[in-house]
Amino acid sequence: MRGLTLLLFLVPLIVSAQVKYSNEGKKLYNKAVKEYKDGHEDESLSLFEQCVKVEPAYAEAFLNISIIQYRKNLMGDALVNAQKAFWLNKYQAEIYAQLGKCYYQANNYDSSYHFLSKAVEMEINDEFTFIYLGKSAHEMEDYDGAVEHFNAAITLNDKNPVSFNSRGKSNFELGEFDYAEADFKKALELNPNSVGIYSNLANTLLSNGKSEEALDYINKGIEKSEEGGTKIQFYVLLGNYYHLNGQYELALENFEKAYELDDSNASLLNNQAAVFLDQDDYESAVTKCNEALDLDPELMEAYFNRGIANEMLRNVLEACSDWEQAFILGSEKAEEYLNSATCNE
Repeated sequence: MRGLTLLLFLVPLIVSAQVKYSNEGKKLYNKAVKEYKDGHEDESLSLFEQCVKVEPAYAEAFLNISIIQYRKNLMGDALVNAQKAFWLNKYQAEIYAQLGKCYYQANNYDSSYHFLSKAVEMEINDEFTFIYLGKSAHEMEDYDGAVEHFNAAITLNDKNPVSFNSRGKSNFELGEFDYAEADFKKALELNPNSVGIYSNLANTLLSNGKSEEALDYINKGIEKSEEGGTKIQFYVLLGNYYHLNGQYELALENFEKAYELDDSNASLLNNQAAVFLDQDDYESAVTKCNEALDLDPELMEAYFNRGIANEMLRNVLEACSDWEQAFILGSEKAEEYLNSATCNE
């Protein structure tokens, strides 16, 4: 990462008009670059900050302040200084790239995609720019576009597990489970200690009908994970595995283990409701859906499942009301139920 960042210090500023900085500003800037190269990040940051006080139009200094703050995880400050660099100079591709990365960290994916795309148009050919482009596209649900950008990143460096793991997630959303599986396996090969990749791969294998192979990766993931947050995902996956294989009590047991670690997770309650539906225990399913909706009143799946349970309990009006709410929240399947004879008698 440091080598890539240093490139930004050394790229000349490209402007439409001649910009002249004071000698004092240039001296501070050059000292800051030297301190950074010598590994003195804090001293470098201080000198860049002194530089912009002396020379408030020094776009490169604002850019490098943003880069250092970004590395220090000071994302709000990094965004502010990237914006300052941009308003001073709209002709340097590295500024667009940095601003795009900062917007990504601020969850502003539209802006992130815009500025990163502009950086590429200005001939930035950097692996991490393409990775963030792909991540932004993925968050905007443009999964085909995301795959394209991750392909570009992998072309530049086929040894980065992040690119393969990220492309796997996009392929999974596209329903391309074979491609997703291959991506996650490659990512795991490059980073065999990543608990998250084990989880992604196991989930893909379950979705691809390879439940026994999925179980192997779930167990390996549990071995590598610690108590708490990292174990939750594997208890959920175990619950899904047992549910798919008709082992309902074991499914409920593992969903409950996950819920004990995160009792604010409404989806875990809905997972239990789905198991109760398959056990024909409709009253318990309604109870779990109610608990889930108390935690998350916009959980589409809980409305849908409660609709199924209410239908089986002959609560037709309640069932149709639940499916209507699920449809409003985005469930296409709920529309089929709303158009069925049940809701149109």
